[in-house]
Amino acid sequence: MKAKLTKNQLQESYEKLELRTQFDLDFILLTVAAAAICSFGFRMNSSSVIIGAMVLSPILLTVVALGASVCWGKWKNGVRNITTLFSSIVIGIATSFIINKIFPIVGGSEITERILGNQTDYFFVAFFSGLAGTFAYFWPGIIEAIAGIAISVALIPPVVMVGIGLAKWDMVLLTSSIEIVLINVAGITIGSFLLVLGLKIRATKE
Repeated sequence: MKAKLTKNQLQESYEKLELRTQFDLDFILLTVAAAAICSFGFRMNSSSVIIGAMVLSPILLTVVALGASVCWGKWKNGVRNITTLFSSIVIGIATSFIINKIFPIVGGSEITERILGNQTDYFFVAFFSGLAGTFAYFWPGIIEAIAGIAISVALIPPVVMVGIGLAKWDMVLLTSSIEIVLINVAGITIGSFLLVLGLKIRATKE
């Protein structure tokens, strides 16, 4: 039987999303843990460790919530989403900075060089991840896809690279990483906004 999404279900999912993105102790601990794991992943030059950090990071849902809040015109929630997003990025950068000062990466990292790729590619990956992540969250029965989307969008690695760039005072790495973070946030937000808009149009009344 084909799944249907009602307007009430859509609203309930949005409210649950806002609860899941509250800036509380759980959110802070997950962000610190994800940034720490990712930092050691770069130090170990291990893609599998970095992937684990991507799945653990709660930042993706915050950006999805931001796009949904803008679509709903929930400006107060949108401001809170932006504050949570900014705070989580700062926490991730600080964690990476401290770890890299204690356990510095010697030389370059092959993974770091690969991640600093084409910025246009990053935007489209983020945009379609925003579409898919929002759909996976709001559409009944497929929220399990969130983990895979978290890996594809790669939000935490460039945040961690900002901290590494600061610790090493590598301006090329620092500026490139900041640009990628901003591109990812913009792409996910736009994708989330458009998908929620489409779901609102399609959703049926009870």
